[in-house]
Amino acid sequence: MNAVMKSVIAAIAFGVAVNAFAVEKDITVNATVDSTLDMTLSDGLPLPASVDMQYTPGVGLAPLTLETKIWSNDAAKDIKASIATTPLLSNTTGTGSASLAVKLGSQAITPVPTTLSSLVLFPTGEVDQGSVTLPLEIMPATVQPLNSGNYTGMVSLILTQDTE
Repeated sequence: MNAVMKSVIAAIAFGVAVNAFAVEKDITVNATVDSTLDMTLSDGLPLPASVDMQYTPGVGLAPLTLETKIWSNDAAKDIKASIATTPLLSNTTGTGSASLAVKLGSQAITPVPTTLSSLVLFPTGEVDQGSVTLPLEIMPATVQPLNSGNYTGMVSLILTQDTE
């Protein structure tokens, strides 16, 4: 065999050997898109899917605050905010529960829609930077000691853009 042929065979064998150790990773990418409205943390990152509330023995749950922004395609339309149901933390390992309350900015959010003024949310009339920062506060409806256990519940915040 000549030297060129030996080099070609060696290159092919080396290529096969390298590929035998290759790994392929697939990542499914999803996006939920509403072209009219969204809510994120104030830095633009998505809201967390889960948060932990701090508990102080003998006192109760401490309020939890997330700095948020509302994103809209129309700075002239008010936003209606509500919660699907009054949130409740249930003890999954024992007995007891704790009702929660929700505030967005300075307004209590309940199952009855609350209007957030577009003039307050978007004072400059621009939407490209999102709304002013709004604290989303999740707090116990009544601060009180709770039974030991693991508590879990859901806060379902609903935002809709005014149609007028």
